[in-house]
Amino acid sequence: MRYEIFLSRQARKFLDRLDVTTRSRIAEKLKLLSDNPFALPYKKIKDRENTYRIRIGDFRVIYVVRGNEIRVLKIDKRERVYDRL
Repeated sequence: MRYEIFLSRQARKFLDRLDVTTRSRIAEKLKLLSDNPFALPYKKIKDRENTYRIRIGDFRVIYVVRGNEIRVLKIDKRERVYDRL
């Protein structure tokens, strides 16, 4: 089953500000995520239902899985990503 990925406004703005190399690296992982959201090494976010994170170098991608949709809530550096989650 293929999952459809939706980026939040915050995640899209963060990606737009990144350099091309980093942006393409994150986009590649998001494509893998659309094939199977649990194929990459992921961790569940405590106290949040269906919310997970993946690590891409110093960056973290926080996402929610609902049905056949993946909603990317936040992409940011490790030290900032969990603020105001």
